[in-house]
Amino acid sequence: MRSGSSGEIGSTSATGARSEGDDATAHVGGHRSARDDSDAAQVLDARLLPAALCCWAATIVALTAGWRTGVMLAAALAVLAIGLWVLLLWAIAHRGERWRAVAVVALAAVVLGAGFAAAAAWRAHRVATHPLRAASGQSLHVVAAPTDDPKAVRSKTFGGDKQWVIRADLREFRRGDATVRAGGAVVVLATGEEWAELSPGRPVEFLARVDQPRRADLTVVALSAHGPPKVVGPLPWWQGVAGSVRADFAAAAARVLPADAAGLLPALVVGDTSALPAQVRGEFDIAGMQHLCVVSGANFTILLSVVLFAVRLLTLGPRTAAAVAAAALLMFVVVARPDPSVLRAGAMGAITVLALITGRRKQALPALCAATIALLALWPGLAVNAGFALSVVATAGLILVAPSWADWLRARGWWRAPAEIVAVSAGAFVVTAPIMIALTGRLSLIAVLANVLVAPVVAPITVIGAGGAVLSCLCSPLAGLVLRCVAPPMWWLLFVAEHAAALPGASVAVPGGVAGGLMASIAIATAIVALRSRAVRRIAAAVALGVAAVLVPVRVWHPGWPPNGWILAACDVGQGDGLALAVGPGTAVVIDVGPDPGPIRTCLDRLHISQIPLLILTHPHADHIGGLTGALQHRAVAAIAVGLHELDGLPPAIASEHAHPPPGADANCESNNPATPSGERRHADAWPSRVRDIRVVPRGARFRTGDGLDNAAERDAGVQIRTHDKTASVAEWRLSGGNRTGDGASTRADIPCRPGGYGHAPTVNRAGSTDPLVPVAGLSQVATVARNAGVPLLELSAGQALSFGAVELEVLAPNPHGPRPIRGAEADDANDRSVVVAASTPAGRILLTGDIEAPAQRALMHAGIPIQADILKLPHHGSRTTTRDFLDSVRPRVVLVSVGADNTFGHPNPAVLAELSALGATVARTDQRGDIVIVGDGRSLGMTTSR
Repeated sequence: MRSGSSGEIGSTSATGARSEGDDATAHVGGHRSARDDSDAAQVLDARLLPAALCCWAATIVALTAGWRTGVMLAAALAVLAIGLWVLLLWAIAHRGERWRAVAVVALAAVVLGAGFAAAAAWRAHRVATHPLRAASGQSLHVVAAPTDDPKAVRSKTFGGDKQWVIRADLREFRRGDATVRAGGAVVVLATGEEWAELSPGRPVEFLARVDQPRRADLTVVALSAHGPPKVVGPLPWWQGVAGSVRADFAAAAARVLPADAAGLLPALVVGDTSALPAQVRGEFDIAGMQHLCVVSGANFTILLSVVLFAVRLLTLGPRTAAAVAAAALLMFVVVARPDPSVLRAGAMGAITVLALITGRRKQALPALCAATIALLALWPGLAVNAGFALSVVATAGLILVAPSWADWLRARGWWRAPAEIVAVSAGAFVVTAPIMIALTGRLSLIAVLANVLVAPVVAPITVIGAGGAVLSCLCSPLAGLVLRCVAPPMWWLLFVAEHAAALPGASVAVPGGVAGGLMASIAIATAIVALRSRAVRRIAAAVALGVAAVLVPVRVWHPGWPPNGWILAACDVGQGDGLALAVGPGTAVVIDVGPDPGPIRTCLDRLHISQIPLLILTHPHADHIGGLTGALQHRAVAAIAVGLHELDGLPPAIASEHAHPPPGADANCESNNPATPSGERRHADAWPSRVRDIRVVPRGARFRTGDGLDNAAERDAGVQIRTHDKTASVAEWRLSGGNRTGDGASTRADIPCRPGGYGHAPTVNRAGSTDPLVPVAGLSQVATVARNAGVPLLELSAGQALSFGAVELEVLAPNPHGPRPIRGAEADDANDRSVVVAASTPAGRILLTGDIEAPAQRALMHAGIPIQADILKLPHHGSRTTTRDFLDSVRPRVVLVSVGADNTFGHPNPAVLAELSALGATVARTDQRGDIVIVGDGRSLGMTTSR
């Protein structure tokens, strides 16, 4: 949770908390006695609470159940209001003060609820009868104005471009020759970098297919855009100002701050997440600090508190103070984008500051309830918005829970500041945990500690960052000087996030959805009530101490992962493949990298992999290549391999880039050894013995540059390893390759390939076009990443053999005479072009199959190649394209299924699982077991999983 102090405005501290989707802010008050707190608790004004809850619930029912249900609910509440009116009259006649108070509160809540139900039903009816909904399934020309910055989403199509989601206000649409002017909220799903450049408020025209919306939040339709947008209107002046300030601020931060800090600071201060690295966002999510990556009411609370404190120091009058605060609030809303989420944050921040100024802390809850009612009246769609729920619940928790917890800690000798920080962090976490569990199915166990550690630096970062944003528009050098002051607290913030996220068990999977959220709510409520007993607290403390005494040494100092002697790891990368084959201490051959950089990076880090002599990308689908930069990051990588002919379709510009040696390469591997992650040069002899068996070929050999083979040994052996260098004036690693003879034996020959240097993923550069922490899409981006990292690209084909000490890899596919990719459509039919590798290891034979489908499986069986294996990586995530004959031929003892939880493809297919069961194979799935590690010695196989 975010907390910050600023001198009361007398002698109080403002403490805000915000939740990920948008915002949450509240206050834990200043110094007061226990008796004062008790009195305040007794007079807490909750009269508006039933009205707020009733309005919220009525709006949810009307939006989710349909406008007809909303009308019926409004009628039912109107009838109930009549009954309550009768009760009120009876209470007045009989002078029943208590009943009169109850009747008044209930009557107000029911009347407001009836009105909100009717209003929401009317809006839902307008959406349901919108003329654009009648065009569902058709493609139309649409004019709409974005209401927020485009948000990147993962593409559901393999190898496709990055997709963007844009929320927009409809202006008009054309059906045939008729133009229909109509408003309403729409969601646009688009592909292409042109959409990333859209500015909120500027109307654009585009062709789109009309689909029904997925959420009942007053969205009229979902539009799937075809092609780029065309600007058809001017940009509103306030959006132009906001865009200019945000761009100048981001540029100033990028000039003086490290890459991660430069991406995070604009997100924290003004909500600009365009340059926020995916790795940083992932770490903040795991650490329970995701609320710091968005603009929230805490921003407004901190900044308004500073403004009002400065006004008081200048001894200005209350009217001037109010005017200055209003101007500051308006400016911040404009810069942070005046969408409903930001306006909501501003409202809650202003309410908190007003409560501080007036000193009426008992009015904080009525103010929150009033703000909730007003916001729902203006934007009914917020009723079903998860961010709004997190915002309101977190604020309520800080009003109702945090003060008493802070006083309880202070009564036991805690200083005021630590007590308030811990109470705020714990209170906000407790009340928001059920919602986060329902949304994500995960619980951060380190969230409270992480937020406590960063609480002291959040307010300084916000204030200094806001000052730097203002100065960046006036004087860039001065802005840079100011922003340098934020570097130390930003370093601490990132340090805590990184190390908290890296702790084993920092985030655990729990049952999600509505049922999971309800169970979490019941568990938390029960725990809070039970902990009011001193005996229960002592028992809980003893249990927690005992568990910590056992788990902390085991999970932190000796986590037992990976197990000693592990051979193969299947990483839980979601719906995709990511495997590591151990070939030495801290060294592994990596086969595919999953769809995102984060999971594969985390998996390889946990396996303590620092060196990758070969990284194989089986085929150019996003779920196998998207995480490439995560595998490269902080690791020494010798070469990246793809299937034969896959590089044929590279654009000429990229091919010409690879025609030059990568940075740092010279004509002698002995004097230009690859760079390790720490930056030193590593001599070949420094590699572990099992990896040093990759020998060096004498200089002067030549590479294949065209359709022919320049090296006679290569031509005789049928080896076709490609780089884009015309000559090999550098030393080369030696791999082995050969053709299989009729009796199943193979001849061997040297396969030269040039190591351009062990590289890192490209450095984050806001001004550049490549974000190393964003998923890679397509082999063109693979080539660009490899070029920037100084890692050579190779092509593999059937008949080649690669030795890594005691581990030997035999390439079984693709066949040199097999299908080739089509330029511009490389991802089409790529499954059957997958690189298939058989690995001979101390644990037995392992068959790694990529995504080959029935045709490629039959080709393998008919090629006379032994495909029997002890361990099988099930092809294509267990899809129905895996044949029974193929499984019979392999007859594995253990089958690994790399698949994402709740995937929409139906993987793995139940029939395939039934066939494996009939064969007596042990099946392990990453969606159920997490990371899976195989150990064994050939006679017996063992399995260890992360869940």
